[in-house]
Amino acid sequence: MNNRKILAVILVLALIGVADSSYALFQHYAPANTSSCDVNETISCTAINQSEYSVLFAVPVAALGIAGYIFMAALPSTMLLRLIGQELALLLLLAVSLVATGFSLWLSYIEIFILRALCPLCVTSQTLTAAITVLALTAVLRRRHNRPAIL
Repeated sequence: MNNRKILAVILVLALIGVADSSYALFQHYAPANTSSCDVNETISCTAINQSEYSVLFAVPVAALGIAGYIFMAALPSTMLLRLIGQELALLLLLAVSLVATGFSLWLSYIEIFILRALCPLCVTSQTLTAAITVLALTAVLRRRHNRPAIL
């Protein structure tokens, strides 16, 4: 898979992330226990999205997810349209996705060990973020490997 295809896949994954985080934000403000992804006390969007950990600096975590995914969709879009240089944009995309993956791991820890529940929407987002990070790293490494050596 060449870098253009990788960027297209990242774009699609980021747009799915926007949709996933948007629904999580909707669930954040929905009445308790009305979520379609509440299976039981352990698998519950409500348990996560309405907990004290669902807000960071007065901003719902799902809203931060929307912003992050929009940014992660904008970068490959601009690269595919050749509006910005690929080298810097790829490095920025990798940096943002690494931060998002780190944040996702922290949230996963809270879900599993503190709240003792799993949110299907959150797990979807965590999977998307990890996939975007792996793809961004692949694109950066391919770009560096294919670059001619400077003598």
